[in-house]
Amino acid sequence: MKLFAVIALAAGALVLSAASSPAGATSAKQTKALGFNCVSSCADYESTINQFFTDVAADSGLTTNVYSTLTQYSNIQYSTTFAGSYVDGSPFPTTRCHDGFDKYCVTDKQLQAEIGKVIAAKGWPTGTTTDLYFIFTPANVGVCQHAGRAIDGVPCTTNVFCAYHGGTSTSFIYAVEPDDAAVFGGGCDTGQSPAGNSADPTLSTISHEQSEAITDPYGYGWTSDDHETYMGFPDAFFGYENGDLCAWNFGDSLGPDGQEYNQVINGHDYFLQQEYSNADGGCVQHIGGTPTNFDPSNLLYAGVGPLVDHGGPVMTTTTVHAIYWVPVAPANGRLPRIGGIAEVGRKLRAFHGTWSNSLSFTYQWLRCSSSGTSCTGIKGATGSSYTLTQADAGHRVEVRVTATNQAGRVNAISAPTRNVRP
Repeated sequence: MKLFAVIALAAGALVLSAASSPAGATSAKQTKALGFNCVSSCADYESTINQFFTDVAADSGLTTNVYSTLTQYSNIQYSTTFAGSYVDGSPFPTTRCHDGFDKYCVTDKQLQAEIGKVIAAKGWPTGTTTDLYFIFTPANVGVCQHAGRAIDGVPCTTNVFCAYHGGTSTSFIYAVEPDDAAVFGGGCDTGQSPAGNSADPTLSTISHEQSEAITDPYGYGWTSDDHETYMGFPDAFFGYENGDLCAWNFGDSLGPDGQEYNQVINGHDYFLQQEYSNADGGCVQHIGGTPTNFDPSNLLYAGVGPLVDHGGPVMTTTTVHAIYWVPVAPANGRLPRIGGIAEVGRKLRAFHGTWSNSLSFTYQWLRCSSSGTSCTGIKGATGSSYTLTQADAGHRVEVRVTATNQAGRVNAISAPTRNVRP
């Protein structure tokens, strides 16, 4: 599936499958995780995907896997490098998109901004047709083309796509990869798990988007003359790409049920969709393979080959960069402090300290004993300032700051004031 910064969404590649604290403590601690995670361990998810990119690169030049079909188009080489990955724990920005299922949502514009930020931080190249940036989001995060709701027709993970690729005219080529095992209704799940974790469904969409980005990075490379449909209507410009023509077509499987595979790449087993081959006249698992095709009546978007060169650029070689945008809980760098005079009738002000990865702060003022022990919350004192009352006389006061983002809540407590003067 392709998406372009300056062109409207063209649906047609990876669309959804038809299957559907003690007193005076000066510390910070996480108090509640908000369930923001990968379907299985994020570490396993990331390492499996990185292994896949490494394997695809290691088998460069071979004719034994699905990437070998690409070399028949223009001057594309099966020459892939994996430049490495970067994990960004910063929180997702607030947004007004909603896929109708997930608690959090990000738009294509926000994902492009994140890719640009990481590129700048890492010194990765831009303005090339040889670098491809994959950005991964975890479970509980929907992706929509723009602000709005899936129920109102905005293309999102729950109603149109499992993944997509795009390109900006002067900056970078990219692919967006949600955690496909977590997409509502199972519409992005391959049903097989040779890697044994939730990365398996995402791997097939990776190969789909990578193959399409290589052969058609900007929408006028190699596509069929049989044009796509979008939300049930023919698209006047975009033809089906090589991955579109074979979406959800896996050909002959190997291995035991539930862990079937159809590709062995650098000695590891994968379950990947086929790609269209003009040379073989259909969908194949490798160049020279036996072509197979779905009955078009079984597909939401069904196109017919062959692929035709429309004169646009292709990615002759590919360097892959992986970005995992997986927010982590806030981290306290400098503890909160209290400003003001500890005297009845005076107003104290809370300074929340310094934090990383925080989106918002809440406050709770605490009344302690004269020695700074046995601190308890003061009813209704939940603002960033607090006016001392007669009940505080002879006591010490401190403030608890809670920093929150999508990944969790973390508390940090200030040092207490001196004893409050009457």
